[in-house]
Amino acid sequence: MISLKKIFFLLTIYFSFINSSFSNIDLKIVLKINNEIVTTYDIEQEKNYLLALNPKLRKIDEIQLTKIAKKSLTKEIIRKIEVLKYKELKLENPQIENVLDNLIRNLDFQNENEFKKYLQNYEISIKDLKKKIEIENEWKNMIYSKYQNSVNIDKEKLILKINNSNKNNFIFEYNLSEIVFTIKNNITYQDDLKKIEDSIKNNGFENTANLFSISDSSNVGGKIGWVAEKNLSIQINNELENLKINEYSSPIKLGNNILLLKINDTRKIPNKINKKAELDKMIFVETSKQLEKFSNIFYNKIKLNTKISEF
Repeated sequence: MISLKKIFFLLTIYFSFINSSFSNIDLKIVLKINNEIVTTYDIEQEKNYLLALNPKLRKIDEIQLTKIAKKSLTKEIIRKIEVLKYKELKLENPQIENVLDNLIRNLDFQNENEFKKYLQNYEISIKDLKKKIEIENEWKNMIYSKYQNSVNIDKEKLILKINNSNKNNFIFEYNLSEIVFTIKNNITYQDDLKKIEDSIKNNGFENTANLFSISDSSNVGGKIGWVAEKNLSIQINNELENLKINEYSSPIKLGNNILLLKINDTRKIPNKINKKAELDKMIFVETSKQLEKFSNIFYNKIKLNTKISEF
């Protein structure tokens, strides 16, 4: 058994390594999620992580930023607890590097070294980031294992889209960001929508995604990136076709969820289609959409059975 003196000594060493920029934090327990403790230090670190991915969050007030950090960290811990029932987290999966490379490109950095220097401004290490990526990645792998047989892909419809797009010399693409929120009931829907629209007006689309979106893209301000027009549904294309850059769509109903899409940019690229590669890409995009829906359902289910105490 470890003595109280030894415990005190180890805690002293641990807290001596906390960066000096956090030395003024009044260290307190903020949350307890099952048996996992979340302190004010953890919340500050999560704020830094979110700010690194979406610097526009500096525009919102501290109360809102703390709220976003709590929501983000709660989701991560609940997912980690569930993943650990099936798999150890050892940072050994090669998918982690692929996700990191994609993140670096999406944030417009040239290479990992450049990204490392950027993260130092937020006192985050690449290893810290990889741990977060691993949790998210293993969660997605778990969701795929659970729900892969429930995914329904109409390949013939996708092939028809590809054949039709072959008639054009160029492919039109949107650079998009999203906010996804759940319709709790018809009575509160208009109130929820107004809160989100007011937040977009006051805080910007990206910060509102951090605040309200249930999509995994919320941590990067709802950023999806480049999506070909032909990979979007008729309903979504109809919403986007009359929008200008930096405008966002009317609410788009997707099952029990509402989707808002913002156009960040548009472009035309030469139409050089490898039909098989394009079909594989379209299947991946559609599979990801359906799995995210199952992910949200499953997450909400286990969250209900998670003991969360706030202090």
